[in-house]
Amino acid sequence: MTASDNGGTGSGDDPTLDHDTRWRQVAQRHYEPERDGGLTTPIVFALAEAEDVSPSEMKSPPLYESVDVAGIEQTFFGLNDDVKPRQGIGSVEFRYTEYLVKVRSDGWIQVYESSEPERV
Repeated sequence: MTASDNGGTGSGDDPTLDHDTRWRQVAQRHYEPERDGGLTTPIVFALAEAEDVSPSEMKSPPLYESVDVAGIEQTFFGLNDDVKPRQGIGSVEFRYTEYLVKVRSDGWIQVYESSEPERV
C-alpha cells in the first residue's frame, strides 16, 4: 500500500526521525499480537513489501542489528503486572537500510523511503 491515508494514517503521522528528509510511505502492515505472535514477523513482511521481495529474502542486515524489537513489543503490546495487555501510547522510528520504519502503539507498522533525490 502506498497511500498514507490507509489504515487510519494521515499527515499527522509523518515520520519525525531525520526531519530534514522528506519521506514517502511505501508499505504498511497492521500488527495484532493475538493473531500474529511476535512483532518481528510483521515488520519483516512490511519491509519485504517495500522491497518488493519475498519475506524470506530479507536477511541482511538482520533486523536485530537495527532495533530492539522485543523492547518495542514489550513496551507497546506486552503484559503488565496484572497479566493484561499493556496499552502504551506513542510510536518508535528506526532506520533499516535506506528505509525509515515507524511502529505505532495502535499496531500500525509504516515503512517510508526518502522522496528526495540522492545528493552527489
